[in-house]
Amino acid sequence: MTDEIKKEGLSRRKLMSRIAAAGAAAPLLGATLAQAQPAPPAAGPPQAGRGGGSGPAQGRGPIRVLFITGDHGFNHDQLFAMFNLFGEDIHWNHVSQPAAEAFFTPEMSANYDVFVLYDRAGRSPRSAAEGNAMSPGNRSSNGRNVNFRQPSEALKRGIKAMLTQGKGMVLFHHAIASWVHTWPEYVEMMGGACDWDHPQTIRGVTYPYSGFRGGVQQHITVIDKNHPVTQGLGDGFDIVDETYLCPMFPETFTPLLRTDFNPIAANFPAQVASSGGNYAHPPGHPFTAWIKPVENSPLVYIQHGHDQVAWTNESFQRLVLNAIKWTASREAHAWARSSRKTIFT
Repeated sequence: MTDEIKKEGLSRRKLMSRIAAAGAAAPLLGATLAQAQPAPPAAGPPQAGRGGGSGPAQGRGPIRVLFITGDHGFNHDQLFAMFNLFGEDIHWNHVSQPAAEAFFTPEMSANYDVFVLYDRAGRSPRSAAEGNAMSPGNRSSNGRNVNFRQPSEALKRGIKAMLTQGKGMVLFHHAIASWVHTWPEYVEMMGGACDWDHPQTIRGVTYPYSGFRGGVQQHITVIDKNHPVTQGLGDGFDIVDETYLCPMFPETFTPLLRTDFNPIAANFPAQVASSGGNYAHPPGHPFTAWIKPVENSPLVYIQHGHDQVAWTNESFQRLVLNAIKWTASREAHAWARSSRKTIFT
């Protein structure tokens, strides 16, 4: 357990009670949406619940998944229904940020084979007393008044220890926006970074706010047809989904998929309009899924997954499930160890 937990003498049960209080509550799945029946509560200490506290896992499969969300709205019922489709392969719990930070240690993550992240960590609302957080050149001040939190020393120690021990990591869509302003090592772990409201400085280069464009019809080409994550996708697939323009670092990852959408500033009309025609983000890269070793852990990032249109796309569903199964496998962990990339100091 972390030094803070030891210092306060917290039992695991008391800690989970605190997490339950801190996590943002998510609505329960409607009975008509859940295609896989929830598993009975696991024996032993309480685990993360679907709303941030303790509760039974969903699904009946052997792979234990902790699904982490936070600081970005989404339709809980619809996305949770997709995860319930995986019920023969996984059983899963949900926890919200910032409560989820407590799980980033070897001890607290021991009950899970894979972490799946759909969060935007490292941000907190800015109070009226603190004033407007927006700086010149930002897209808008409406509803985007935030502080960028520094990661705690406990969190930094915990994630390094967890990833060194080995933990499957699957991150998708806006998870690429976590900790972009205050934790360079996390950005290196991801292989890219987004912030759609604020300029960001990455690797010493300052970028304007990132581009986003929803409802884009895309054809996705499979780059590596032999990798377990792309099995069943054939040569590629079509999807309608939100796409991004942001810095990525292809030299740090192995790409699996690419889009036919051209990620250049001119193709993001909302950002062009809001900047008065002066949106000058550098051209991006077309990659929409990749793998990389982080410490001793296999990581998959998938750029797709904005809403129900993507979540009901059978190819996207297969992609996410393949990523979970691969990052949980012995083969993936052996690959990560043999290709080890030390990121966290």
